[in-house]
Amino acid sequence: IHDVDHCGVPNAQLIKEGTRIASVYNNRSVAEQNSLVLAWDLLMLDEYDELRSIICETGAELTRFRQLVVNAVMATDIADKDLKALRNARWDKAFKGATSLAEEESRFGDSVNRKATIVI
Repeated sequence: IHDVDHCGVPNAQLIKEGTRIASVYNNRSVAEQNSLVLAWDLLMLDEYDELRSIICETGAELTRFRQLVVNAVMATDIADKDLKALRNARWDKAFKGATSLAEEESRFGDSVNRKATIVI
């Protein structure tokens, strides 16, 4: 999904040049948002019904899958300071403060799975 339709120009340059795509995404994570929209629109086509049903059996699972995909792709925009602050806060929440695995599990329950997704 990452870099679908990427034109090889950094977000900063797209914004500086005032491109249409930059304005569509309000000059924020331009390439990443564009990639997500195009990829998700493809996945939602009727011809991919079977694939979607294998990936996600319920609407709730599809919603969660979309959240994970969006978080993963948006995490690739390393230049966005707000996203970096959000990632750092997620990291701190997942990893700081606990001194042992047992303590982490008592704080977070399924901490292993949470750590796999929380930092992106």
